[in-house]
Amino acid sequence: MANPVKILLKTPTWLTIILGSLLLVWQTFQGKLSQEIQITFFVSLILLTGIPHGALDHLIQRATDNQKNKVYNFRRFTFKYLLIMVLYGLLWYFFSGISFIIFLVISAWHFGETDLENVPQNSQIWSFTKLLYGFFVLAFILLTHSKEVSPILVRMINPASKTMEVWEFIQRNVKPILYLLGLFLTTIFIVAQSEYFIKFNRVRLLRLFLILLLSIYLPLLPAFALYFGGWHALCAFDTIHKYLQKDYPSITFKSVYLKALPFTVVALIFLSIFLWYCHNYTQTYKPFPILFIFISLITLPHLVISHQMNSVK
Repeated sequence: MANPVKILLKTPTWLTIILGSLLLVWQTFQGKLSQEIQITFFVSLILLTGIPHGALDHLIQRATDNQKNKVYNFRRFTFKYLLIMVLYGLLWYFFSGISFIIFLVISAWHFGETDLENVPQNSQIWSFTKLLYGFFVLAFILLTHSKEVSPILVRMINPASKTMEVWEFIQRNVKPILYLLGLFLTTIFIVAQSEYFIKFNRVRLLRLFLILLLSIYLPLLPAFALYFGGWHALCAFDTIHKYLQKDYPSITFKSVYLKALPFTVVALIFLSIFLWYCHNYTQTYKPFPILFIFISLITLPHLVISHQMNSVK
């Protein structure tokens, strides 16, 4: 008989499903999850997997440069990485609506690249499928929690912007929009498969389906954490581990995770300083809009590095 512990260590997204199921059981018998439980679950997954999976970008860049016979320069890498974050931060400050749309697009593309990991990189139809898939996942999580998303969105962008007008329309038409997106994705997926057939892991798809199903019945914060920290980040860790094994055949998953910790600490220090500043010097301090903006700032350069990895792996 298979050892359950070994199964969870080899496929940790099963643990995500167990944790999500326990939250759902707790909610069923104890009533609505308290804000403290939601925040604890959300922050725990973001800290344990969400931020760390992006803290390996320097190793990914070094491996990519090695495979392209380029000289890796840590200072140059760090400068470009921070420059992208600063420029995107300025865009958030002056054009919050546009910045939010950019965040949705880059998140959708990044989710699609991670989840549809075996698709060809030089196929336009598969590239479009990845983007559309990512949009569907984002829309599924956000629109099934639209009432919780709205107050966060108001604090992230200008309430009088066109983006909010579009969001209000979407909020009034959640079901038909999700149905149309699902139908469109299914159609494009069939077309892409007819052009270049990909055999997907059915058990992996089942795990993803269960996580998304659980997210429907949980509040926004744990629902987002289940997918982002409990699925996307763990899948990304697995992809990064396999990628780094090309240069370091003996490297283990545990050592990969440990190598992420120094830059994770740096990211948390910057986030803490920013939260402290907002708490003390702004009148409209709300932590979660700031946290989502922070995630967007680290997502953009991370996407660039990840795309390079996926293009050469």
